[in-house]
Amino acid sequence: MTVLLIGGAYQGKAALAARLYPALPLVGNLHARVRDELAAGRDPMALLPALRGHAVTCDEVGCGVVPLDRADEAYREAVGRLCCAIAAEADAVVRVMAGVPQWIKGEKPCM
Repeated sequence: MTVLLIGGAYQGKAALAARLYPALPLVGNLHARVRDELAAGRDPMALLPALRGHAVTCDEVGCGVVPLDRADEAYREAVGRLCCAIAAEADAVVRVMAGVPQWIKGEKPCM
């Protein structure tokens, strides 16, 4: 099972993942890993196979003002592309706001 939890920074994504999907290993802060991959000159999409079978949290970075810096724009696009790829394969996609989950895809587990 793969689960993607998205939302703003510090909205309780990791805590919710631990509570709802305790059997899944947690990969937190995917957006930061994407930045690291780009800085190292690697394609962040190569992370996809290793993310299968995990609960993955990622801050939403695509909302708001379009960056002026090309590198920041490429970063946002890379995060978005990777999240789209994860979401396409995921069993559940959950948006988290103020600790409250909203299921975009998949079944809500027993809470």
